[in-house]
Amino acid sequence: MTGEYNWAQDLVQDSYLKLWVHRVKINIEHANPFLYKVLYNKMVDDKRKTQRTQLMENLPEQQRSGRGGSGTGLESKDLLDKAFRQLTDQQKQIILLRDWEGYSYKEIGGILEANESQVKVQLFRARKKMKQVVTSLNNDYSKCDENK
Repeated sequence: MTGEYNWAQDLVQDSYLKLWVHRVKINIEHANPFLYKVLYNKMVDDKRKTQRTQLMENLPEQQRSGRGGSGTGLESKDLLDKAFRQLTDQQKQIILLRDWEGYSYKEIGGILEANESQVKVQLFRARKKMKQVVTSLNNDYSKCDENK
């Protein structure tokens, strides 16, 4: 499934390690399905991360650094970092799990022990707050540049 022998070996090793860590909780009859599920999920996660990394590497330098000629003096990454720091811990987790890691609403709900609708609402609020903060910061820096 991976197409790479070393990657497949790493996935199997990670799966057995997770089985070992959870050996007390897992019934021996369920060990095989558990291993397959862990292996599959880890492979999907690794592929998602690889795809995002490749996508970022293929972006032109101007888009990666946020220097699209706007002349604001502050890079997009800095704006996003400042906005992200103003979110609650739960909002940060949901943003990271959904937008960075690519988890579904259902998976996020399972991780955070919330239902899907709660996850959707929190994600909406987090994105809205980030947009407001970025817009506000961007406007502040634009005014500073105009005064120079």
